[in-house]
Amino acid sequence: MARFSAIVILYFMQGVPLGLTLVAIPAWLAASGASPTAIGVFVGTAMLPWSLKLINGLLMDRFTFKPMGRRRAWILVAQAMMATTLVALAVAAPSAAQVGLLAWFCFTLNICATFNDVAVDGMAVDLVPDEERTTVNGFMFASQALGVSATSFVAGQLLVTGNIATMALVLAGFVAVVSTFVAIFRERPGERLLPWSEGRASQECEERQQGAWWPIIKGVFQSLASPLILLYLLGVAFSQGSWSFIDAVSPPLAVQELGWGSDQFSSFSAMASLLSAIAAAILTPLVVRLVGLRNAIAGLFVLIAALAVIGGVTFPTWQNDRIFLALYSLQYGAGLLLNILLIVWAMRVCNPAVAASQFALFMAVPNFSRSIFSGYSGWLAENGGYALTYYAVAAVTLIGLALCLLAKIGKKGGAAAV
Repeated sequence: MARFSAIVILYFMQGVPLGLTLVAIPAWLAASGASPTAIGVFVGTAMLPWSLKLINGLLMDRFTFKPMGRRRAWILVAQAMMATTLVALAVAAPSAAQVGLLAWFCFTLNICATFNDVAVDGMAVDLVPDEERTTVNGFMFASQALGVSATSFVAGQLLVTGNIATMALVLAGFVAVVSTFVAIFRERPGERLLPWSEGRASQECEERQQGAWWPIIKGVFQSLASPLILLYLLGVAFSQGSWSFIDAVSPPLAVQELGWGSDQFSSFSAMASLLSAIAAAILTPLVVRLVGLRNAIAGLFVLIAALAVIGGVTFPTWQNDRIFLALYSLQYGAGLLLNILLIVWAMRVCNPAVAASQFALFMAVPNFSRSIFSGYSGWLAENGGYALTYYAVAAVTLIGLALCLLAKIGKKGGAAAV
């Protein structure tokens, strides 16, 4: 129970850089007059570390301080670096006009978050039984969404005055306090609490930690030997079209087209994230039990595409923000639930011996596509209009559905059975 609590808390902490990168700062930039293209480039650049998670995974599977467990030392270092980067952001205090500097700070924060993420994912694959992964994943990603929600709200309220230094210091203090709490949990009984504490490496750590590069690299690339796995990864990549709209297009749409303030958008996004997190934690295991993983994934793809079509058809007639409110909330909730279910599917194929590297590779593909789509969606919105961007999301989502069905998701002998 203690380890499960630590995993959930660490996923909550990932919401700090994500809330800044995807909600609070884009809304602040939009309110300061930044173009959709500039906001899209900011989001795409700042989120790039999430597409490089394979590197993190390879390092973790190869190197660790065994007396503290396979992942825990990496987690503590990542949390310390996150707090340090936030303090540096407070000292630099860049303005909204310094988009490049803001992107650099958020890029660095997301590097810290990805080390946290890969370590926690590897820990979950190591420690969580297969029959519990759907439920645990629901709570993990619900916790991350709660972290995004809390950060979006707090940062949005502080940024509306332009005081980025205060915002960064508040978040740095929060990260430091929560990291101290997480530090009291051991990965396995008998391990060291701190490097200088009493304890020894567990038998599982000694057996699973790799002592050479070749077994890790071989295990990772063996996971790509099946065409079904490759189709699945392409499908997951195209599933991120809706998120790119939420990340890069929604802030300028709300602030510059609908007349919202940056704090209003941040608060609304925080509420949507909060409600989606609660719904995901409750619905994930229920939906899988009721309709099965395959049907649930297919249904969510169709729902997201349908919402995008509705956005494209109705946008020219918008007289107020009601349709945007409904579409954003439903897109966010459906997208979060789809991500959770796709990750549940990916976890089933992971080998615990190289779990960090293998799972990181599976997650790097959608994260990279999300960064690329975010950059181009801002450009498309600025040059082709918001309605066309909605239609593009629908098309990309349906391609993702077709690829996942070709990968035989949910069927015996499909991608996850390889």
